[in-house]
Amino acid sequence: MHVKRVTGVFALLLVLILTACAAPAAYVREVQMPTSPVPLICTAQGELIQAPQLEGAAHAERYLASAQDARQYIYHALLAQEEEIDLSDYRIPVDSITQIFTDVMNRYPDLFFVKSGISYTYTSAGYVVTLKPSYRMTGKELEAARALVDERLDEICAGVDENWSDFEIALYLHDYLCLHFSYDTTYQFYDMYSFLTKGRGVCQAYTLTYIALLERYGIASDVAVSTDMNHIWNVITLGGQYYHVDVTWDDPIPDQAGQALHENFLRSDAGIGETGHYAWVSDHACASEAYERTFVVDVNAPFVYTAGQWFFADGEARTISAADFGTMGTQSVLQTDEKWLTPDGGSYYIDAFLGAGAYRGNLIYNTPNRVFAKNLQSGVVVEIQAELPRGMQIFGLWVDGDTVYYSVSDTPDGSMQTLSVNIADLADYLWGDADQNGTVDGRDVTAMLRYLAGQPTVCHMGAADLDDSGAVDMRDVEILRQYLVENH
Repeated sequence: MHVKRVTGVFALLLVLILTACAAPAAYVREVQMPTSPVPLICTAQGELIQAPQLEGAAHAERYLASAQDARQYIYHALLAQEEEIDLSDYRIPVDSITQIFTDVMNRYPDLFFVKSGISYTYTSAGYVVTLKPSYRMTGKELEAARALVDERLDEICAGVDENWSDFEIALYLHDYLCLHFSYDTTYQFYDMYSFLTKGRGVCQAYTLTYIALLERYGIASDVAVSTDMNHIWNVITLGGQYYHVDVTWDDPIPDQAGQALHENFLRSDAGIGETGHYAWVSDHACASEAYERTFVVDVNAPFVYTAGQWFFADGEARTISAADFGTMGTQSVLQTDEKWLTPDGGSYYIDAFLGAGAYRGNLIYNTPNRVFAKNLQSGVVVEIQAELPRGMQIFGLWVDGDTVYYSVSDTPDGSMQTLSVNIADLADYLWGDADQNGTVDGRDVTAMLRYLAGQPTVCHMGAADLDDSGAVDMRDVEILRQYLVENH
């Protein structure tokens, strides 16, 4: 038998080849900034009328109402679906009526039933007399639409904890919209009703819906408008300070399931300018930089909340971390060495495509080909049996209700398929808490021993069956004893 030796040079070459095969591949998501093909300004058509009684100086005082008063007046008239709105008590120049009407439509989400086109009459002196709007819904159709809007808003708000701060509420609602809705690249849906029923919309739809959601929690929200950008976004109030929030630009295009950017969340005037916004008009200056340089700005995934904590996935750091919004600090709770391979299997991506979800005190997360639940009280990790087609990897994950959704493809830029698995049966009890008193300690060992001895006791079978054997026995007792020794 002849055996060939590998020379030193060849061995070195072989090492270099193997090293090259395992080299990490850089991956950068391409995110497009959304634009709208039509102006933000509503359309209007005027008609000159003879109204000599409105021309004289004797009526000047009653024309001196502010534009803000006019906006409020128009808003309430539109809510009442008036066919002709009398503006004769307001000294509104003809060249201002279109902007005033546009301001009203951009600030009040519940006007989704009002069309953007108007007509008006004006005097030879150049002041508007009447405004004639048109409506896309009336009567019972409008009643049904309003009820449906309330129902959809209730569904979104069901996930809000009443004990959260305004910051946390604003963050959750921002992330919810990014996670559950997508930008309308067909440019058809501009209002809150369409957004909530179709699941997509342009910048006005995002902005108006966010206003409606924040309003439910007493968080004031106005708008910033840039006609040069053909774009609109929110200016919200937190702690007496104003901040820019552009939910539209934080929702990637094309839509990336399980992703929510935060580059445009709670930014100052200077900060929002850094992300590409310019030439905007707003009633408020955003001077505070309280959230400008925090870790939140760099997070590209939704924040999730369970067991009294916020968590987020960081693909670049390959971690899932807990967030403390009081100190604006983070702490890693899970780190992965798993690698997402390129299709040829010869290299891997530098970043991890981790997703994080929350369910009943469990942190739900993924590796390239598996889904897990980590009990945040006990630290116990269980695998969730999730289907994975051959040749696919998991590139995103999120939890909605009792369901885990995860995106699979052969590459992070490939055509994504969304799969799901129900986790309603996932244990909502604390692992090891045999006596069900909310803590894991020596009393649970006692409860298990009394159960095995046939003595009266409280012993939860699920919490006490630590090895998942289907029964409680001395092996479970020893597992719990060892756990207590190592962790207390």
